[in-house]
Amino acid sequence: MSPIKLVGFDLDDCLYNSTGLSQIARIKGIDAMISLGLKIERQKALLLIEEIVTEYGSNSSKHYDYFIRRLNQYEKYSISFNEQVRYVAAAVMAYHAQKIKHIQLYDDVKKCLEKLKENSIKTAIITDGIPIKQYEKILRLGIDDLIDLVVISDEIGIRKPNPKLFSYCLTKFKVKGYETIYVGDNIYKDIVPAKLNEIHSVYIHRGGKYDTNTTGEEIAKENKPDYEIYKLDELFDIINDLNKKFYIGKV
Repeated sequence: MSPIKLVGFDLDDCLYNSTGLSQIARIKGIDAMISLGLKIERQKALLLIEEIVTEYGSNSSKHYDYFIRRLNQYEKYSISFNEQVRYVAAAVMAYHAQKIKHIQLYDDVKKCLEKLKENSIKTAIITDGIPIKQYEKILRLGIDDLIDLVVISDEIGIRKPNPKLFSYCLTKFKVKGYETIYVGDNIYKDIVPAKLNEIHSVYIHRGGKYDTNTTGEEIAKENKPDYEIYKLDELFDIINDLNKKFYIGKV
């Protein structure tokens, strides 16, 4: 049996383009409010919504609420309560319509998951987020039957970068860290907790909001990933390399 028994993945910006999709969807929401009658210059509105996302985080569900509040309180607009509700509702509808319509896997994902299954290697997703939202993404992406276990922070009560979220996954599969690979796009939320569990860490460059140059001095040596890739098909060279080292060590 192969010494690599499990490959885990982050979800957002690892298996699909979350950053790009969310940015486009937020713009659609702004356009919907303007189409409904909100009197604001479009570029100003786009800058304001991005400012709010930076402050409150990309996972907040209140971006458009804060947008309207800021217009009323700070920008001194006079938007009535009924208008506020209409604008936010229109924005949320446009946002979700865009995400639902255009969410799709990176082109290397499905083939990778299918090949792992063919080689009897288990797969898991370890992700932060609200369970119903993350499961919805997995179902819409069409990979539910290719993933053996989904571990979501808010379902377990443990959030990245706490390494216990990763050890929970190892326990569920009854595998050791050295029998596992984890692929993620965030050094501190993916690579660091994986390494703390002695999991082989693979940093994938997808160009998302957390993508970074790992050769810089700002990343401590102990936090640097074991491997770096740009496409998931490179993962199989890593698996083969680790397997060879395992068998050589057994001789």
